Amino acid sequence: MKVLVGYTADQRGAEAIELASALVAGTRDASLKIAIVLPASTPFNAVYPGGDHGFSTILSAQVDRWAAEALALVPEGIAVSVVARSVPSVAEGLISLGEEYGAHGIVLGGRKRHRAGFFSPGAIANELLHSSPMAVFMSSPASLATLRAANGKITRLTAFVGDRPGAREVIGLSARIAAACALPLRVATLISQAELANPEQELGDHLAKTRSYLEELTESLGLDAAIEVVSGQGLDEATAQLSWQDGDLALLGSARLAAPRRLFIGPKAQRILGQLNVPMGVIPTLGAAH
Repeated sequence: MKVLVGYTADQRGAEAIELASALVAGTRDASLKIAIVLPASTPFNAVYPGGDHGFSTILSAQVDRWAAEALALVPEGIAVSVVARSVPSVAEGLISLGEEYGAHGIVLGGRKRHRAGFFSPGAIANELLHSSPMAVFMSSPASLATLRAANGKITRLTAFVGDRPGAREVIGLSARIAAACALPLRVATLISQAELANPEQELGDHLAKTRSYLEELTESLGLDAAIEVVSGQGLDEATAQLSWQDGDLALLGSARLAAPRRLFIGPKAQRILGQLNVPMGVIPTLGAAH
């Protein structure tokens, strides 16, 4: 598994490398490309360590130090290199580098931004969540605490799906990621009672039908997955009903209106992301050709 890390020389950059290392550890051809993106006003292209590979052979002393610090954070056994490049747009630069590298995803360090104490993506992450052709994985200090409690190892993958078309695709891709990382898979669906016309009469039947649908879907895909269907008065309360274990990774799919092979996070998924205190990722739609 190969991932691109959007690196900044601070705590968030270190957290991104920590999550990326956990994602690829133990996978086939585990490797990281650490990207240091610079403003377009800095005419700079380089790869470190190694030769120039067609880029400029001059590394500034500052970028040299950043690269060395980044490389030192990667555990042994994971192939890694650093690329530095000047870009007019950080998000577009990361997408371009990810495509060049053949990355399976882009990893960013996150941060809590005091929205009721919950995670909220920054500007770059938000742009990627609405345009990236590959999965985007994010962390926060609280989410990495759960990863560290599992000795830096991801222990389970939880795929969030709805009960509408698109669930099969999200489950299928999540299952492939889980298999590549040798992880058990959990499929979770959240039911907001506020969306039911008559919750008292409809809720029990709706929960049972949703569980049955997911069981049939996972069985048709040949998967051995745990299924959880939880409800609450609203989406926030339903999200809070889910239990988590140390080392959990949450995955959400793109909105159904997303262009093929592009991320476009919908309002429900964005709200769920804001409630999670585990590492998380959003995966693009694959399109009809897949």
